[in-house]
Amino acid sequence: MKKINLLALLAVISVIIVGCFNTGNKDKVNETLIDLSSVNSITIQNDSGESMTITDNNLIEQFNEAIHTAEYDSAKLDIAAPDYEATVEMKNNENEKFSFWIKGENSGLFTKSGQNGHYKLPETKKVVLLDLFQPNEQQVEADNLKIDEEIKRITIAKSLAHGSVSANIKAEYIDHESIETFVRAIRTAVQIPGNLNTATPNYDIVLISNNNKYAFHLWINETSEQGMLMNVNETSTGYTLTKESTIELKKLIFLEANFKGLEFNAVRSSNGELVAKPIGITENNYLLNGGAVVELQGILYHTIHFFYGDHNAVNALLAHDPATDEVMVKWSDELIDTDNRWNNAFMNNYNMLIKLDEDHLLFLESDLTKEAGKYHLSSYNVVTGDIERLREDFWPLSDDSDYIYKFQWNADEQILFMQSYLGNVWLFDLRKGKDDVHLLKYPVIPHSTTGAPSLFLSPTFKRFVHDDESGQLTFYDNKGASLRTVALPQEQYVPSEKIKWNPAGTIAWMDTAEMNQNRIHDIDIDYLKIAPQKIDFYNQDGLPIGSIKTESDQEDAAVEVVGWMDANVAVIKSYSVELLYKDTIGLKVKNVSYYLYDVKKKQKGASFSSIPAKATVILDHRLDDADNEGNITVSFKEITYKKGN
Repeated sequence: MKKINLLALLAVISVIIVGCFNTGNKDKVNETLIDLSSVNSITIQNDSGESMTITDNNLIEQFNEAIHTAEYDSAKLDIAAPDYEATVEMKNNENEKFSFWIKGENSGLFTKSGQNGHYKLPETKKVVLLDLFQPNEQQVEADNLKIDEEIKRITIAKSLAHGSVSANIKAEYIDHESIETFVRAIRTAVQIPGNLNTATPNYDIVLISNNNKYAFHLWINETSEQGMLMNVNETSTGYTLTKESTIELKKLIFLEANFKGLEFNAVRSSNGELVAKPIGITENNYLLNGGAVVELQGILYHTIHFFYGDHNAVNALLAHDPATDEVMVKWSDELIDTDNRWNNAFMNNYNMLIKLDEDHLLFLESDLTKEAGKYHLSSYNVVTGDIERLREDFWPLSDDSDYIYKFQWNADEQILFMQSYLGNVWLFDLRKGKDDVHLLKYPVIPHSTTGAPSLFLSPTFKRFVHDDESGQLTFYDNKGASLRTVALPQEQYVPSEKIKWNPAGTIAWMDTAEMNQNRIHDIDIDYLKIAPQKIDFYNQDGLPIGSIKTESDQEDAAVEVVGWMDANVAVIKSYSVELLYKDTIGLKVKNVSYYLYDVKKKQKGASFSSIPAKATVILDHRLDDADNEGNITVSFKEITYKKGN
């Protein structure tokens, strides 16, 4: 019995002790401090006795929002007189009084008259009230946020640093509603007193009118209650966005968080064309890029790359039946993990689409996993919709960024050739299953962001030539065995397509010309097309078998192979050139004629005024590799299927 009484006594003592230590119990405000709808005005009096009255509904709302974010503490304050007293006059003529300690080092405290305990404000709300309590003549007008003209366009980019605007635009807004949302957010922002020292902004926004540009830094994320602005040219002064504007901007900027999957809505335009746009996302938040197009069993299939939000993307295979107004997504892979190195590899490899047979399409299937990824060479069955992985997980990605630089398809032999930027070469024999794989051996020439051509494949896929930048070209067989090297001529132009092949894959040739501006047909960072003066021929193993030069000694004469009659007889184009315009790149071709030349016999044959009808014409690979859009046009915002498709 004594033991029970002792335990009871200890329990009572414990309650008393705990009660003594909990005199400052904290909790979030659960009650309504004032009824916003019943407020008539708020009178503010500072510690010098000066007073001001607030009647503007927006300012009253700011006051109400600030005090209702405070944290309650039941402890009684015992400090100096308040910095401000606020008397809230209600519409029923009753008053609510508050005392605030928010100046200087005071930590944002306030009390409500007739109530025990006190409230602590978040630092951001302390700043809002400090600005709100300034007399009208002391309130700083946000001159550097003034926008007094019509805004036509707004861009937003991920910010890189204070005081500058990033050129990497994330989204562009041109619709009236979005523009008004941004402008309203800026015009209603409240200046934060003092000089600020802030972290790197989240975004740079630029408002563009017919005559001016207005640039701002923006701090906002998906969990922000209130964002912050700065004029790019005034990076020590910040402005707090209203809660309402923050919500509106979050809906615009982070709309991709609500994007559930790629679907299209297609509508016929007045001219009969079918225009398809993604569903569930505004035009400001995405970009489209088009890939290859294949028609199979009357259906148009094509690949696209759909880029949305903040570095998110979808690779997709679309199908359109011209007998309907529908555009269907047949396969897609979402790429949303920018920390995964495979994510970027998949971004650049969406555009391969090949007719495998009458029922199947060949494409690259990306497979992004949580921490890695895989690439599969897959076929899509257009009848059943099934996907079969023909070569599963074939690409071991290295630490450096890589992508498919070029590919070629031999339909007769059903062999696929692919070369990656870093030098992986695959020759997949889909008929016999005898593949040749050469990993990281034949890289692209890294002279630009996209690279310059380095590998020149014969049409039979039994030989290829590689430029390793040593000053020599090496002929290889498909197994990777080195056959013979050919020196690149010094102080001579050689086109970017250094080696070309006849259709039989038995003869290769190289064009050269003197280094002179009037020898350049076309040029860019990784492409050069010339008007040749000399052509050197080689057999399939790289052994020289002859050469031809311009027949005229005139400086403007040119000669080139434009077609083949058979494995040995080439169609030669003879012509002269002159500059289209002085001091610019580009040539005018004149005095054109054609003749036949037997490379093996080194004999010139008959002459013609045009290419013989039976000749197999040699195409410029740059034009041949261009997107085969056909009756489909993919712009940044929509896909257009031409009338009749």
